[in-house]
Amino acid sequence: MAARRPTTMRTPVVLLSAVLLVGGCGSATEPSAEQAPASGHDGPLHVSRNGATHPEAGAAGDVVECDTWGSGGFHDGEVYGEGATADTPEEALDVAASEWLYNGPREGLRRAAEEGDRVLFVLEVEGEVKEAVVVRDGPATEGAGGDGWHVESWAVCDPVELPRSYTESIGLQVWTDEEGRPVPTTRLGAWRGPEHCDWQSMTFLDLRGRTYVRGLQPELREYATGPFRPHTELPADAVDTGFRREGDRLWLAADRKSVYVGTAGSDGTTDVEQWPRAQLGCE
Repeated sequence: MAARRPTTMRTPVVLLSAVLLVGGCGSATEPSAEQAPASGHDGPLHVSRNGATHPEAGAAGDVVECDTWGSGGFHDGEVYGEGATADTPEEALDVAASEWLYNGPREGLRRAAEEGDRVLFVLEVEGEVKEAVVVRDGPATEGAGGDGWHVESWAVCDPVELPRSYTESIGLQVWTDEEGRPVPTTRLGAWRGPEHCDWQSMTFLDLRGRTYVRGLQPELREYATGPFRPHTELPADAVDTGFRREGDRLWLAADRKSVYVGTAGSDGTTDVEQWPRAQLGCE
């Protein structure tokens, strides 16, 4: 596949698939979906935008237990017409996921509560709800397939709080701070490049509003502050960000034109890569 023409943007465009598998096991820094039945929920399954903790996520936003908020959605119209309806609550999840009407894992969602014509599904990670989806059996347009089950509200925490099998499947690199806690993507986001632009060999790292690229393709050199260097010296004035991943550390250049990723020995020797700052996006 030929690389598509790049567009100049502050950050790369990376789409998250809504239909991805979850599971596996892990620790506090490698969360996994609970295997026991999901705990119940005694709150309302429908709230108004004005009454919701996160107005854009409706009732689902009141269910999740996030260290860092992620995203959500809420259809509060009388008649549903955003996508197709389904015959059962579970089928509604599949349909909405296939139409990319909510973010987050589909597998691992379990029934947690029912209230009239609404059913709540949640994904628990180490005993806390990190994703919630409310589906409703209600009126819908003829174009949607007529009355039936559909996603009414959904909410999901920052991706780093989801199971590692999910973050790996969407190409997210999870970094930790010096105490081993996952760093939310609002502070540092590192993603595998999008396949639809044939950029999957590159890694995009967003730090403090700037984007840095590992494995920059030669034809994209003009959009970066310099080349990618797999082996180079660590400048004396580079600042250790405190972020860690799989034994590597992350330094920021004093002029912020590049970051350095690698290791530093107790004897002062370093083995680092230099990732240049770039302005890239693809359509």
